[in-house]
Amino acid sequence: MDLDKRIPQELLRRLLTAGDTRRYAAGEILFHQGDASDALYVLLSGRLRVYSGNANGREVVYNVLEPGDTLGELLLDGGPRSASVQAVTESECLVIKSDALRTLIRTYPELAERLMLRLIARLRHATRTIHSLALDGVFERVTTLLEENAVVDGETRHVPAYLTQQEIANRIGATREMVNHVMQRLRRDGYISRNAQRRTAILKPLPKHG
Repeated sequence: MDLDKRIPQELLRRLLTAGDTRRYAAGEILFHQGDASDALYVLLSGRLRVYSGNANGREVVYNVLEPGDTLGELLLDGGPRSASVQAVTESECLVIKSDALRTLIRTYPELAERLMLRLIARLRHATRTIHSLALDGVFERVTTLLEENAVVDGETRHVPAYLTQQEIANRIGATREMVNHVMQRLRRDGYISRNAQRRTAILKPLPKHG
């Protein structure tokens, strides 16, 4: 995804002067749920996942962030981190400490508007997710997630490699076994298949209902 399309050049220049860049290896944790909120993160490259887990090892993934996304906006209310964040791939972030962020917001009001719009977008996403969890079955949640994340490669579409069955389960609030059942059904009915590179190809638009 083109970073220039997500963050205007003037805003990016101001952000770069206010923070420091940090690199994270794939699998590295940026921060944990409950940590003190002390900085805003701007994802410059790579992919991050926002999630929560419990003592039994179960996880729920709230969102997967792309370059240009921000995270950690809740630092403005002084509360702790509401979720954990992990690098899915090697990633680079711009990290802006709380004091520098507040100064930047006062001198560049467009940043405040942008942060507000991002929070609104996250709230809409959360509302859609809650609606789906409450009213849709696992089949519908799986096919919707696959359609939303399908990668176009020439004339074909495929499921991105990072969307393993466990990752799908984490993101839709189901078990891996339930997801596996749906994927087997989609293969049996001719909607998806495994190609020679062991990638899951989407052969035709996925059904909305099971």
